[in-house]
Amino acid sequence: MTDTEKKFSDEWVKKAEQAQGMDGYNSIKLIKDIQQYGGVSVARRTLSRNGCSDNFEILKKNKRLDLSMEALIVRGEFGTLFEDDEVNQCFALLCECDYFV
Repeated sequence: MTDTEKKFSDEWVKKAEQAQGMDGYNSIKLIKDIQQYGGVSVARRTLSRNGCSDNFEILKKNKRLDLSMEALIVRGEFGTLFEDDEVNQCFALLCECDYFV
């Protein structure tokens, strides 16, 4: 795991911890998966399966998309960890929700 991949994983865990306690948000399994498989792997699997993170709608409802995996992926420092279409997918989803990074 590169330093950037580790930083991505660490940032995502922090965001998941901040979101814990929101009605319906479950960070326990997410954090376990990130720690076991790495954030990049978990994010790629999630994007290919669902198109967005499992907790995206909960974060949207609570007006906290800043805590989403998608917002993390489109940050310049982490965009290089993903394919362009993955970054674009996240960016488009965030824009549809009127969230602009």
